[in-house]
Amino acid sequence: MAGILEAAKSAKRAEIAAARWEAETAGIDVNGFTVRTDRESQALITGAALAAFADPDYTCQWKTEAGFVSLDSVQIKAVAQAVRAHVQSCFDREAELLPLIEAATSPEELGGIAWGI
Repeated sequence: MAGILEAAKSAKRAEIAAARWEAETAGIDVNGFTVRTDRESQALITGAALAAFADPDYTCQWKTEAGFVSLDSVQIKAVAQAVRAHVQSCFDREAELLPLIEAATSPEELGGIAWGI
C-alpha cells in the first residue's frame, strides 16, 4: 500500500506542477490588453522594467496579441508588477497544495486535491 500511495503522491505533485506551469504561462490582461506570461516574455518584461526603473523617460513599443502598444516607464512597471504578481500567485498556490499532498493518507484523499484557483 505504501508504494501505491507514494506513486499516487508523485503523480499528484506532477499534476499540480503542470497545472501551475499552465496557469503561469497562460497570459494575463493588464489595462485592456493581453500580456504573455511564458518564460521568454517574463524575461523580456523584466528587461523592459529594468530600463524603466533606470530611466523614468523610457518608452517602448510592446507587442501584444492585438498588435503593438506604446508604453511609458510607469506603464511598463505596472505591467511588470502585474506579471510578477500573477506568476507568484501561481507558485503560492502550488506551495499551498504540496503539504496537502504530503499529508494525504490514501489515493482517494489525493483525488480531492486540485489546482482550481
